[in-house]
Amino acid sequence: MNKAIALAIVATLGCTTFVSAQDGTKTSTSIPAGKERISLEAIEIPAAMIVPTGVKALEETYSYYISNGSNFIISVESAYEMTLEKLKAEIASNPDKKLLATKAHSVIFKETMLSHEMVHFETYVEIGGQLYRFYDKRVTPLTLEQVTPMCEAAETIQPL
Repeated sequence: MNKAIALAIVATLGCTTFVSAQDGTKTSTSIPAGKERISLEAIEIPAAMIVPTGVKALEETYSYYISNGSNFIISVESAYEMTLEKLKAEIASNPDKKLLATKAHSVIFKETMLSHEMVHFETYVEIGGQLYRFYDKRVTPLTLEQVTPMCEAAETIQPL
């Protein structure tokens, strides 16, 4: 019986309750090893997300990022007129782009530019009545393996 109680305590400590950005429902999500829950309030977004350990929300000269300073850089901005549905339509109509994966709030796609293939992701999340766009920084060509962890992190965004 003591083992059962100990396991219940460990399982409870590894869980965090989130409220859905889309419909306000509460879910319990465990934080995997090597990851942590961070606040996005440093970049003026009342939300949190689960990221690899060491990743921080940063503001630099009117630009907002979620980054570890090297190979994990997510740019953040207001979405304005763009939505996930509009992005999917743009990808479908552009012969230089190919949709690779669709998630609840995100897409991963490949783009050919000047005969170079690059993989990108974009996530659209509404928080507090404001639609935000989270996407790879697009400074250097990225692979699917590099983009996937950033996309997965963006999918965990929940309002505070």
